[in-house]
Order: sequence, then C-alpha cells, then structure tokens
Amino acid sequence: MRSQVALAIPPPSPSPTQTLYGTLMKTHLYNTFLEYTRPYIEHVLNEPEAAEEEAQKLLNDTKFLYLLNMLSQDAALTISEDKLRETCEHVRGKFKEFGIDIEDPMEIILEHELWKLRQIRENFDKFTTMLLNFAAESPEDAYRYAVILTALTLLLIASLNAKTREKLESIANEIRELTDELELYTLTFMVALEENEEENKAVTTARSPEELRKALEAA
Repeated sequence: MRSQVALAIPPPSPSPTQTLYGTLMKTHLYNTFLEYTRPYIEHVLNEPEAAEEEAQKLLNDTKFLYLLNMLSQDAALTISEDKLRETCEHVRGKFKEFGIDIEDPMEIILEHELWKLRQIRENFDKFTTMLLNFAAESPEDAYRYAVILTALTLLLIASLNAKTREKLESIANEIRELTDELELYTLTFMVALEENEEENKAVTTARSPEELRKALEAA
C-alpha cells in the first residue's frame, strides 16, 4: 500500500508553506482544502504527536490527493519567493510571541520550498523525472517524504490556531523532528539533479544531514 500511495502522488506536490500561504489568503481553492482537512488539523492541534498518523490517513484519501494536484498547479503559477518568505516569517512570529525558537526548522522548510519552486519553474522536466524515478526506485522513501510534507502542513496550520505556549511547544517539537528528515531529502534531491557519481554515492551512505554534508564536501 505504501508504495502505491507514493507512486500515486503527482510530482511536484505542494509544500507546507505554499499551502499555509494559500489558507492565509483565503482563496476559494484553499478554503476548500482547509474545510476538507479541518478534522485532521483539529486533531493535530489537540495532539501534535498524531501529525504523521493523520498525514498517512490523508495520503490514502483520493479527494485529498486531487486537491494536492490542484494546489500544486495554483502554487506554481501564482506564488512568489517573497510570499514564501513572508509566510515563514508569519509562522516564526507566532512562535516568537510565546518565546519559542523555531528559526532553524523554518529555515529548513523555506530552503526546501524555495529550491523546489525554482526547479518547478526553471527545470521542470528534469525535476519531475527525478521525482518519478525516486518514487519508482525508492517507494518507501518517497512515501516517507510525502508523509513529512503532509504532516508539516498540518502542524503549521495548527500552530496558527494554538492558544497556549504548551501547545505551541509540542507542535514545535514535532516540526523540529520532521525538518531534520526534510533537510536530508532536500540535500538528496539536490545531489540527484547534479548527477555526480561521487556525490550520489555519498547520498546512499549518509544517515543524517550532517553526515551527508561531510560526505559531499569530501566527494
């Protein structure tokens, strides 16, 4: 089932900050998305540790996958890099109000999304081919990537509805854990597009972003 889900997700999938930006702008498409995912968001708000479980449920939902496809097209056509930065800053501000530092995780998310947006607009054929090959050759990893992005989307939207420091801290902890993995995917995809044999070998042996960076520097 996991491999089937991974292959069913249309690349490129929308990213957490892109989706959050759309919900803040309250367009019809994003309102539809927000209304459909509201029960999942409310569950994550009450139990942030359930984000991955809720993400997996959504990734088995055909209507949700259809909405993802529509959202990715909308984002590719309308969103700007400045809007992504502004949205990340909006989220940072929410956590900062409660004295919670989420700077590094948000930088990881922003780096991933800016790079992804540039590939969609400037290197679309090569980028989508890389993602399709990734899903075909590593379905479990592709599924995990989809879970991470979906869970982060739920957590970021839920964070804007959180009213207490305790709740935001729990959400921040989940975001930190997921962005550690997201960073590794970002580096992996960057290397895959470079098609450097030594660097690709480094990707297969690295187990963390730190290990990958060191391996790439040595390659």
